[in-house]
Amino acid sequence: MAVLSATSTPVSPSPKTTPTTPQDRQHLPPVGLHIIADLYGVPAERIAYVEDVVPILERIVREAKLARLGANYHQFEPHGMTGVILLAESHLAIHTWPETGLVNLDIFTCGDPEQAREAFRLALKYFQPASYRHLVMERG
Repeated sequence: MAVLSATSTPVSPSPKTTPTTPQDRQHLPPVGLHIIADLYGVPAERIAYVEDVVPILERIVREAKLARLGANYHQFEPHGMTGVILLAESHLAIHTWPETGLVNLDIFTCGDPEQAREAFRLALKYFQPASYRHLVMERG
């Protein structure tokens, strides 16, 4: 198995059937939209326990019209959680620190980029952070 870095190509040559460098992909549209966000000042009672966060995440997925394939969540003690929802479009992942009101959120969808944007808008609506920062990246 060849090891790749951000600027390398496979060690063993193979027939070129798909773009392998950013330059090769220049004429192709992005395959998805990835939003990475830090939400600050989120009410602790909203993000402390899996049973409070999961309904919010499930609502975001449903309202953004994403195709949920499965999910896995973990409750930390005494509070805080992490989880991921596997989507047909890719994933939605979360990690919370209720003691500081912090939520790390990762939303990646392929296909219609509006689905990722809508999921992010819904996350802001339902988690109600005092502030946030985010990075939006076209993938592919």
